[in-house]
Amino acid sequence: MADKKRINGNVVSWGSIKVKLNGETFYGFTSLSYGHKRERNKLWGMGVAHAPRGRTRGKYSTDPVKLKGPKSTIEALRQSLALLSVDGVSYGDVEFEIVAQYIERDEPEMLVEIQDCVIVAEASNEEENPDALQEEIEIDCMRIYKNGLTLFDSSEGAP
Repeated sequence: MADKKRINGNVVSWGSIKVKLNGETFYGFTSLSYGHKRERNKLWGMGVAHAPRGRTRGKYSTDPVKLKGPKSTIEALRQSLALLSVDGVSYGDVEFEIVAQYIERDEPEMLVEIQDCVIVAEASNEEENPDALQEEIEIDCMRIYKNGLTLFDSSEGAP
């Protein structure tokens, strides 16, 4: 299935994104980054061609997810997670899901589900300038689905 022919019109851009954490929509994020990979190694043997004989099934891993936004948005996220913690304070142990929807008329809707997330780092850099103060959080996740599709082998079900 190829992409469709396009003449003018809007394509997916920053204004097309909705981000939800545990089903709650957040509006203040200014940056979202994520990635995943499947490391597969080749196996060589003897023979004149000295070409690979095969490859491994691979090891799936995710890159750190990063969310950046104004201090008020990041604080709202912390407060939301803290309410879900055992003691109402320790937001670093709370697992959550991030769902990013990319919606634009005349474009297919895209849905990215980032699952089993926990916050692992926070960074803030205040300096004199006219910009709003922002923070960035780093998140560890277990798996990423794009429109329900997986990069990892899910033939026996999701891990």
